[in-house]
Amino acid sequence: METTEIVAFYQNSADELYLLFEQFCDHFYAMSRNSSYMNFISSHSNNIHAREQLRSIKNKASSLSQFVKKMLTSLPFSCQSLSPSPYFDQSLFRYDEKLISATDRHRPSTDHPIKFISRRQPHTLKFKIKPGPEAGSLDGRTKKVSSFLFHPFLPLALSIQQTLFLQSSVNIHFRG
Repeated sequence: METTEIVAFYQNSADELYLLFEQFCDHFYAMSRNSSYMNFISSHSNNIHAREQLRSIKNKASSLSQFVKKMLTSLPFSCQSLSPSPYFDQSLFRYDEKLISATDRHRPSTDHPIKFISRRQPHTLKFKIKPGPEAGSLDGRTKKVSSFLFHPFLPLALSIQQTLFLQSSVNIHFRG
């Protein structure tokens, strides 16, 4: 790169920046799309199911300006914040984004399995992940958070659960 030009500055609530984010989300990530498994990362600019989900959230928002601000708080993206696993390809699977997603961050843990439903065969459960210990937790009142690490192409995932008291457990999940 020989030269650079600053085109514009935006506030974190600018509608124009949000429109760019909505249409060109993939350009906000600092990663190469040359690897074939990087094509599994779904965003609202490259996947119709992710776009419909974003529109649904936008339509439910009580205030458009608050929605725009909330969406733009994730910028700039960290280059290692997304899992390129095909299990997060929204054209292949449907899952509860409140419990698990390609974005690497802690989520509230659940005692119920996280289900991955086929998009090609609607209502067909392809697999599920139970993030907690197999025997269940001894104290159901303890608040837990989970994070997941998926292999880019092998059917393998790690789930890490932590309590507020920094007790951790790691589970290995694989499809047989």
